[in-house]
Formats: sequence, structure tokens, C-alpha cells
Amino acid sequence: MPLPVVTSAGAVRLEHCPLCGIDFDASGQGCRPSCPMATGCHVVCCPGCGYSFPQENTGLAGKLKRFLEERRRVAAEKGSAA
Repeated sequence: MPLPVVTSAGAVRLEHCPLCGIDFDASGQGCRPSCPMATGCHVVCCPGCGYSFPQENTGLAGKLKRFLEERRRVAAEKGSAA
């Protein structure tokens, strides 16, 4: 996943679409602005294919990803120490 690029206007949130593979600026790419849950929502829509997915590094999806990566890292360290 590309790293965010900070500009003078603010941070650009780069995302990678898991369906079509394009990288895009996620700023303003919320799926449905009319949704009552849109405020604080971390779901983005790919401008290329329209696929909706949660941002990887935010919310529950980000916490789960970090948790699983940490478990894999610890398991790998235990396996290599034995």
C-alpha cells in the first residue's frame, strides 16, 4: 500500500483498490455521502471500479490487521528461536 504524501494543503490519503489494483487519493472518496452513517465512516469507493472497502489503517479493520500482523511476527520469532 502506498504511503500517504503530506502536502501544504494537508495529507493526501492514498489507497490501493484490492479489486482492480489502482492507487488513488481517498480524500473525498466516501461511498455514499447521503448515508446517515457517513460522518466518521472509513469506507472508501474506488473511482476506477466502484468497489467499496474499509481503509486498511483505520477503525476496526486497521486494529484487526495490526493485531494479526503482531501475532504472525511473534509466532515467527518463537519459531526461529527454537
